[in-house]
Amino acid sequence: MSKLILGISAYYHDAAAAVVRDGDIVAAAQEERFTRQKHDPRFPESAINYCLEEALVEGPEVDAVVFYDSPVLTLDRVVKNGLAGGQDGAPQFRKAIESIIGHKIWMESEVERVVGSLGAEGKLLVAEHHVAHAASSFLVSPFK
Repeated sequence: MSKLILGISAYYHDAAAAVVRDGDIVAAAQEERFTRQKHDPRFPESAINYCLEEALVEGPEVDAVVFYDSPVLTLDRVVKNGLAGGQDGAPQFRKAIESIIGHKIWMESEVERVVGSLGAEGKLLVAEHHVAHAASSFLVSPFK
């Protein structure tokens, strides 16, 4: 039985989506290609729809939906960095908190709104941000 995964990156920069079937990339797109806004950080609704159409699947057929970042781990890191940075880091701290509390923490409902499903698991899976970077290179490489 084939495994189908929808991967999503959003709310930082270069929002994007990808569909992977049994470890092979079926479709991938950045949201900016549809909105024409360079480095568009918004939820990649158009990119997701494109990828699902390209893969010839509907949302409920997806086995898993994976977001590239854990809002809980990111919040922990932002708070620690904010405390370490003191007053000089306050503007960056506010911007980071706004992104997490205003957007990333609501990722499950955004996925359900666009895809209609969170995959067979019935929940959004998250990856640690830097592990997601490494996986995006390694898992599609010829290396074992």
